[in-house]
Amino acid sequence: MAGVKRSLGSMLGHEDTLLRPNGTGRTRNVHYDHGMTPDTLDPMTPRSQSFKLSNTLQSQPHSQTHSQPNSRPDSRANSQSAGPSNTDQNDGLTRTPSPTFPSLTGQVPDFNQDASMMLVGMRGAGKSTLAVMASSAMERKVIDLEPTFQRAMGLSSAQYKAEHGSAECYKQQAKVLQGALQRHSTGCILVCSWMESRVQSLLREFASTHPVVHIVRDAEAIQNHLKFRDNAKMRNLLDVSNAIFRSCTNFEFFNVSEKATKSSLARASMERSPAPYLTLKHVERHFLKFLSIIYPAGTIPFTDSAFPLSRIPAEERNFTYATSIPLTDVLKDSVEVEEHVRGADVVQIVVHDLADHAEQGTLTSEASAKLLADITKGIGVVRRSTILPIILHLFLPHTATDEVLRVYLELVHHTVRLAPEMMTVDLRLEDVHISRILSIRKRTKIIGNCFIISDPPAWDSPMWMSWYKKASNLGCHIARLIRPATSIEDNFSINHLKTSVAALQGPKIPLIAYNSGYLGRHSQTLNRILTVVRPDSLERVNPKPPITPTITAVGATKALFSSFVYDQMKLYVFGANVSYSLSPAMHKSALKACGLPHTYEPVSCSSLRGIKHLIEDPEFGGGSVGLPFKVEIITLTHSLSNHARAIGAVNTLIPIRFLNEDGTIPTGAAFFESVNRAGPIKALYGENTDWIGIRATIRRGLSPANAVVSSTCGLVVGAGGMARATVYAMLQLGIKNIVICNRTRKNAEKMVLHFTQLLQRKDLGVLSAESEHSRFHVIESMEDPWPTDYRLPTVIVSCIPTHRIGNVPAPELALPNEWLGSRTGGVAIELGYKTLDTPFLTQFRKEAHRGWVSMDGLDMLPEQGFAQQSIECTARQFFAAYVESGEKNYPSIINRDVDENCKRYCRPLSLCDFFGVPGDCSHDNKAYEGGITNNLSKGSLKTCEVSNLTIDVDIRRAAATTKSDMVFKDGETLVMEHAWTLDFNEDGTKIVRVVEFCDQLATRKMVTKVYPDKFGKAE
Repeated sequence: MAGVKRSLGSMLGHEDTLLRPNGTGRTRNVHYDHGMTPDTLDPMTPRSQSFKLSNTLQSQPHSQTHSQPNSRPDSRANSQSAGPSNTDQNDGLTRTPSPTFPSLTGQVPDFNQDASMMLVGMRGAGKSTLAVMASSAMERKVIDLEPTFQRAMGLSSAQYKAEHGSAECYKQQAKVLQGALQRHSTGCILVCSWMESRVQSLLREFASTHPVVHIVRDAEAIQNHLKFRDNAKMRNLLDVSNAIFRSCTNFEFFNVSEKATKSSLARASMERSPAPYLTLKHVERHFLKFLSIIYPAGTIPFTDSAFPLSRIPAEERNFTYATSIPLTDVLKDSVEVEEHVRGADVVQIVVHDLADHAEQGTLTSEASAKLLADITKGIGVVRRSTILPIILHLFLPHTATDEVLRVYLELVHHTVRLAPEMMTVDLRLEDVHISRILSIRKRTKIIGNCFIISDPPAWDSPMWMSWYKKASNLGCHIARLIRPATSIEDNFSINHLKTSVAALQGPKIPLIAYNSGYLGRHSQTLNRILTVVRPDSLERVNPKPPITPTITAVGATKALFSSFVYDQMKLYVFGANVSYSLSPAMHKSALKACGLPHTYEPVSCSSLRGIKHLIEDPEFGGGSVGLPFKVEIITLTHSLSNHARAIGAVNTLIPIRFLNEDGTIPTGAAFFESVNRAGPIKALYGENTDWIGIRATIRRGLSPANAVVSSTCGLVVGAGGMARATVYAMLQLGIKNIVICNRTRKNAEKMVLHFTQLLQRKDLGVLSAESEHSRFHVIESMEDPWPTDYRLPTVIVSCIPTHRIGNVPAPELALPNEWLGSRTGGVAIELGYKTLDTPFLTQFRKEAHRGWVSMDGLDMLPEQGFAQQSIECTARQFFAAYVESGEKNYPSIINRDVDENCKRYCRPLSLCDFFGVPGDCSHDNKAYEGGITNNLSKGSLKTCEVSNLTIDVDIRRAAATTKSDMVFKDGETLVMEHAWTLDFNEDGTKIVRVVEFCDQLATRKMVTKVYPDKFGKAE
């Protein structure tokens, strides 16, 4: 039967049970999409010609456990039974497993929080670096097995092998490993590169109670590390080692190598102040995020976001979206994942490659091995690029051979090792296989997926409820049911299923149900959770309709407002003087980017009486609170978040329109029912998010060398509302030694008393138990010596104003040089952003060579300020248009990012004389596009490297230099270096004025070549 294609349903043989109420009675005269009736699928009918997946697995080597599909064998017994059978337990020299040795499977245990972790993998994979990073965050000891062997034996493994032989060396390695595992079963991170079979057995045993993580890296990086020149041998070595390590580990982590791609170089050139010593920061965040998923919640400090919405799972919120990106696009160096997830709540990686191989008949062992490796890398790349949760969706074709099904299950089991937040499992699989996947999933949520493409039953067919019940009964976390729409009416008939599910008794799992294709857009928009959408920026999301998503997250959001599901709201920033605040520009840019039609306006007033009418407006959507109202506005609130109560200040005001029956404010997902909905306001809720930005900025600025430990010291300058938020942020980061410098000692002591009392309380639950041991010290003057019982600070935050306020001049803050004596430097943050070149920042910029990273208030704003981000993005697209217009031979692209009334000026004036035009002459869009059209007839720009991009957010202006290669059709290349100034509109999304300072010599040559008749003689 192998190699014969059949419909997947008939091969798996379960539709009959789906059509039976409670799995017993039979429903007749119901036609399935394959043309089979329940009678032909009766399990009592002999089906010698019908394929079952369990039969295929029985025939595979090392898969004996599947012959009893209802059993759940111990993982150790399963893996060891598959290993070499003739190993003498007393013989140190044992056979190395072949590359077909099966991956370690079985139920992954719930590890204790203090369970030690083992990192294994090839030399050069980055195990030791990752171990050091994790040890700093988790406060654990690193045990590297190779140095441990050398201390025990007096020789390195290589030296010992040369002197005593391989057999004896392997025997001693196993003894050293066994001893280390026994001595360090808790509170440690162990690192090992050994692969001998005795070692494998010990690792499999350890994996039954501990995380054993296989660290993988791209072949090029490992080859460079090992200085290995033979590519073929290198590939073979990697194949063998990966197979061996997968046989004795329960998790796998892809260590993404930093690559200087063109896009990353361009982005780096636009950063305002690149921080030194932070090259490993992305690696650290990536690995800690992975560990936070495989360990129990709360094991890895400070990895969970503090924003309230982020703590609510996407499947519990209203109208959430999963941006779908093909694995093939994820793996392209030219694709920047973070640019494709705008407006999304989750990233779905779509693996369609298995179906492509099945269709083309190219599913070889090499192809399946490559696909496995690609999935590993794909999840690593996405997790490295975004904080959004990941869904891995492996597409199983409607018809499949036994080999396709075997590979599908292999890939699903492997994906569990990678710990995505969610993954889909095709509901057409037999129950035993879905149950097996659910038993080993660890913290990965399983989406039971059914997408019937050919001849799908109508939504009122009992088939759909059967799929839903199957997903629910087996223990899936979510059911996803999709069919192509054949008419507009399909969008309304889907309510039959939703109503039937809602009427079910007992607990229910969330349901994703909608029609695919353009005719199904209505149901896609009104589907409440995890609608699959396409990114704006990718031309394709999947190669074949009707699988391709037809709407974007932004488009769906706009549709919700245009169909009156949501209401347009009014948002504000309140304060005594908020005219210079970046909040309006930042929020307007974010609102526009996400498709939200809300308004956001600054309101300056002398007292809270000036905002009373605004916060009572039925269309009031919320407000940011500035100085001096952060404390006073508490009197207007009905409830505070724990963070706001702990800090004693509020910076965010949230209207509540729905209360619990007892009059209290809802919690969890119900809290957000008021969002985007107008109506009478029943309560005001106060939140404080200042500390979140401060905490994030400190974490971004600290290098791994300055990771927070018990002796880390922080210095806070000031004692006002922002200083309180800073102290709170430091406590949240685990900084237990805090020095406060303030000119008025009384205010500083008052703040210290507030936090001392806070730490003595047990009811708020906002700080860890370790924070109780925190201590504070007040310094009144810069003349005072640094306290001898505190280490020199590695985190310094200035919380005082940087500009004149009334008659009070701007402070000239500079710290004593002795206070900057940390041998590893640190991070210094100026929270103000109205003045960016302060004496404080200047002082630390001069200390950059000693490891000090200086950051300002713009760094504290999300993504370094949305206003600046918008300008940077528009500028980048503007310069990229010069290359894209040539690549696509579409001149109008040149005006894509400019306002319709944009004016362009050419400098220096001597070029204007050369062109024979007045010096004050400008080109409108039409004229400029005409010039580009003429240029494209002769050649085009192939590159445009941007450097020295400088942005002034207040006046909406940017300056940059570019270096471009103009390649003519006759083969000649002309290098052109220009300087630019660009003026932007209010939200930074369009350019309104361009001044181009041209490379005179190169420009003359280009114009002469394009217009030889007109300028040839002049040249």
